[in-house]
Amino acid sequence: MPLIDESDSLLDASLILSLRENFSYRDGLILDAQGHCWYRWRSDGLEAWWRMFEEIIDAPMGRKLANAACDEEEGLLNSGALDFTGLFRRKKISKALEERWWLHGWGEPNLKPPSFTSNGLTPLFAGILQADFERINSKRYRMRWEEKSVENCILTLDETNLPVMASKPRGKSHLSGEPYDVGVERGWRIDGLKHHLLPVGIFERLQESCAGLVANTSDDERSSWPKISDGFLSFAIAAKRLFIAGEEIFLAADASGWIDSCSSFFGPMGMSSPISAKELDSNGGIELKFSEIPLLSLTVGLLAGAWVRCEGRPVKVAIRSEESFQYISLQTRYELSDLSPEG
Repeated sequence: MPLIDESDSLLDASLILSLRENFSYRDGLILDAQGHCWYRWRSDGLEAWWRMFEEIIDAPMGRKLANAACDEEEGLLNSGALDFTGLFRRKKISKALEERWWLHGWGEPNLKPPSFTSNGLTPLFAGILQADFERINSKRYRMRWEEKSVENCILTLDETNLPVMASKPRGKSHLSGEPYDVGVERGWRIDGLKHHLLPVGIFERLQESCAGLVANTSDDERSSWPKISDGFLSFAIAAKRLFIAGEEIFLAADASGWIDSCSSFFGPMGMSSPISAKELDSNGGIELKFSEIPLLSLTVGLLAGAWVRCEGRPVKVAIRSEESFQYISLQTRYELSDLSPEG
């Protein structure tokens, strides 16, 4: 009797094949058939980042997250994924909706009553399901969500007279890569841990919705980041803290080590991979060169967290653009004689 590797027996062959057919991967980018960028988030990591982000932006953001998810899903549905006519239309729509949520690791949606089962961020998936209903019925709704349990949520959809206006996904379209090949287990798990595929456009919209809000952070922390916006700052600091709080061992002794570690840690998340690196000083300073970054704030935040984990010192971040490339510099925040224990 042939020996079967236990990890192979857990893999979901049907899901792996569907992901290869619907997504591609290159240079640390996860791309759908239309060239839009996606992130692969670990479910518990996304929830941890969300808590940190809300604490830093110092405002309740659940409704804005739901709106961002609704608007982005609405744009993505222009692909016709839920558009059916003729006999058994409702049955075809229900099947396509279930398959869409299954493909992306979102959970299990229901049309009657409007509800879903998911172990992810409730406002995010409530917004996605609202967009699905609006596409199916060609109507606008005011939506409220109610969590019935940790994983079960029901929506209340009140019909409005608002016009159904066309929406577009955020971000530019990118060239495709090789078929997206990931060893995913049943239930969209990798090594037993639940994951989701989420469009980068949701996070772009959420970051923009922070306009007018002021991040709750120290002047010292603020001065160690480029001046872009407080939404950018809150996204980046939350990502930095997320990586610092994690259990990953990030080792990068030189420029090639940074390229290898970034490609193995952040590339699979869809955060992009550097194409080159240059050492800046003898204190761990590094400059990373990228050709494409889906959303700068999250990528630079994770890189900053990796630098702190790697060097054990507070970090100062610089960003510059030259021609079509972006450069991210990570260096020690203080002179070595003036180091603080804070990251």
